[in-house]
Amino acid sequence: MACISSPDILTDKPTESHCSGMTKEQPLMITMDLTIKDGTQDDLQAHLFHWARERRERVQLCSRKLQIWSDSISEIQKALHVVRLDSIQELVVSEFWNQETMKIFAPYLSQMKNLPLLKLSKMGADFYTASQKNSWSLRPLKALSLSTCALQEADLRCLSQAPCTRQLQHLQLTSLFMDNSSPESLRDLLEHVASTLETLALEDCAITYAHLSAILLGLSQCSQLRVFSVDGNHISMAALYNLLSHTARLGHLSRGLYPAPLESYRPQEWGLGNIDPERLALVLASLGQVLRDLGPTQSVQICTDFCHHQNKCQFYSLGPDGSWVLTEEGLPNLSALSV
Repeated sequence: MACISSPDILTDKPTESHCSGMTKEQPLMITMDLTIKDGTQDDLQAHLFHWARERRERVQLCSRKLQIWSDSISEIQKALHVVRLDSIQELVVSEFWNQETMKIFAPYLSQMKNLPLLKLSKMGADFYTASQKNSWSLRPLKALSLSTCALQEADLRCLSQAPCTRQLQHLQLTSLFMDNSSPESLRDLLEHVASTLETLALEDCAITYAHLSAILLGLSQCSQLRVFSVDGNHISMAALYNLLSHTARLGHLSRGLYPAPLESYRPQEWGLGNIDPERLALVLASLGQVLRDLGPTQSVQICTDFCHHQNKCQFYSLGPDGSWVLTEEGLPNLSALSV
């Protein structure tokens, strides 16, 4: 649904005409979530774009959430010329971005002066590093999500140095396959955002024991952290114990999402559907005792079925009576968080 607003909300006070001294008519502002995509377009949106384009002096088309699912830079430019860019509060881009398209898109991105939430997925290699001077010269972001992207070592370093990420409250990295990156690059990124971070998700990223060891100090500095997730990674029982001992010290942490450790699976068969019920029962019993000893404030959930694409997981949650309860819940959604 579109929201049509009273013209006078665009400015604090009316504009006077130079000729008559009369109040000049302010443009009509229409706010609507928009999606730029290939193929058949939404009839209402297509008509709205055309209608607003014909009346640019009298109509301002605003979009709190803009999604770009197109690889046609000409179509994207045509749409962005109509949309009031400083109205965008959530930008979702997927599937086609590379160095060349970024050079064209960067000037538009720099005009999104009120953008707190940026979600990028399925980006090409070197997108972040090559566009550092443009894409990461944004105003400070509150939430950043990167998923299924060809993130390189240099990209992580770029993110850990970018001014626009220094005040991040929510960081979600999903399916980035960090086993080829150094643990130090992830550590530097976490330390860069530690003072403001409230949500940290490192999901299905091939996180290794070395990565976990490297981020423990930075993790302990995340004093505002409320939600922490490392679902979908291969983590041993020893690594999980170490991680829980550090997160237990975080006073604001209310929810921790952890993968079932490797010891829960049949030998050589780590993966979805290969949980060994007897092994899992022993693991949960041991974890229950550890958590009672640590006395953490967080609600600990052990994931046995991770599915990022469907945004849901199967969890074992530790109840007040010390027993584990099987539930199915959604993963943390950045769009639903307060930014």
